[in-house]
Amino acid sequence: MEMALKTWNGGEWWKVGGGGTAWDSMAFDPELNLLYIGVGNASPWSRWERSPGGGDNLFLSSMVALNPDTGEYVWHYQTTPAETWDYTATQHMILADIDIDGVTRKVIMQAPKNGFFYVIDRETGEFISAENYVPVNWASHVDPATGRPVETDEQFRDQAKMTVPSPFGGHNWQPMSYHPGTGLVYIPAREMAFKYEREADFEFGKNRWNMAINMDAMMPPAGIEPKLMRRIMKAMARGHISAWDPVSQREVWRVEHPGPWDGGMLSTAGNLLFQGTAEGKLKAYDVHDGRLLWQHDTQSGIVAAPMSYSIDGDQYVAIMVGWGGALGLAGGIAPHLGTKVGGRLLTFKLGAQGELPPVPEPPALPEPPAQTASAETINQGHQLYHTYCNVCHGMGAESAVIADLRHMTPQTHQIFNNIVLDGAYSGMGMAGFSDYITEDDADAIHAYLIAMAHAEQTELAESGIWSNIKGFFYDIAGSLAAFYVDLST
Repeated sequence: MEMALKTWNGGEWWKVGGGGTAWDSMAFDPELNLLYIGVGNASPWSRWERSPGGGDNLFLSSMVALNPDTGEYVWHYQTTPAETWDYTATQHMILADIDIDGVTRKVIMQAPKNGFFYVIDRETGEFISAENYVPVNWASHVDPATGRPVETDEQFRDQAKMTVPSPFGGHNWQPMSYHPGTGLVYIPAREMAFKYEREADFEFGKNRWNMAINMDAMMPPAGIEPKLMRRIMKAMARGHISAWDPVSQREVWRVEHPGPWDGGMLSTAGNLLFQGTAEGKLKAYDVHDGRLLWQHDTQSGIVAAPMSYSIDGDQYVAIMVGWGGALGLAGGIAPHLGTKVGGRLLTFKLGAQGELPPVPEPPALPEPPAQTASAETINQGHQLYHTYCNVCHGMGAESAVIADLRHMTPQTHQIFNNIVLDGAYSGMGMAGFSDYITEDDADAIHAYLIAMAHAEQTELAESGIWSNIKGFFYDIAGSLAAFYVDLST
């Protein structure tokens, strides 16, 4: 800790946590007797509030090697010094022995959120190589002499900046997979931008996110039609499988996906590559070229990774099916529209004859109350909702994971303020927000949700022809918005 303390300067970061949680990946090398820990992002995100005197802020966004018998520090490599974009290094770390320049090296490989693919000597922590596997504009490259990223002028200290990757990362917690036969790493990658802006006059508050980031900068415009917002978001957020060569640090092939939040990878000795997708398919590809060999409808989006096992000579592939995770919550509607079958385990084997039960009919939508609030109040509710509510209940009040607040029952509408302010549903995970919003604020949020419920009813009542025409032009608008974001990053 003495080593880390020297890299934090100014500010009372310990009052807000500092970050650096090890919430996902670890790996163990029994031959070297080393335990590798992937370390998370900073808290607050903004380095200027967290450590205004500068410094790398160890061990944020780092791979750290420890002696598992004693806990003694052995080495570390920091992927994002002074991390300020939620670029965790908790993503999966793969141990492999690979030939580099005619020498077999014991390496550890990682594709963290920051968009670069790293190959590190797992014995010593020596930097070997790094290249970006998705578009990146926060850094131009990783200096091969120092192993440090060379930051660009895209930092948001003085003004908002559209940055890639987003906080969801070029790769998140969904596992990547290494195939020794092909020498390729298969990455469930995504391309998304995010507008980072510092929160003015940031103050730490209990039960707040405390990121020191102005989330309003990414708030959808008030009054935008939900269908148009969905098309824009779909166009601006892309996902793909990247078959990555860790020796030459280049992409060999890719498979494009219609959405950005797909499941983890499984590669097999039989040269198959399995992945569950956001649109609700389990797919098998050829590991050599990405050709689709087989797929099966799972009736719900998938974010988990498959696994394979053998019993009595029969090979099985199993996967947890269900839509969710950070983007599933905050992003609103799921790509696999209209189905909420819930989480479940599906298992497959060659020759099996099982069938999934029919998807249940969605429940009838409750009739929303009459709208009595002014346009000004609804717009205020729109802003407050996207400040306090959308991270769990979805952008634009569309939720595909937990309660969709457009579908509240008359009874829920009656006790809305008791839930939001007093925590009437705290036993079910919905805390009260009376420390942060007033009764007038809660009324404004309620008015906004009623407005969104009426907007959904209007959309559902549209004729098929009119809906298709609007969809066509909204797709064009989405493509233009994505083009603009690509130009600005």
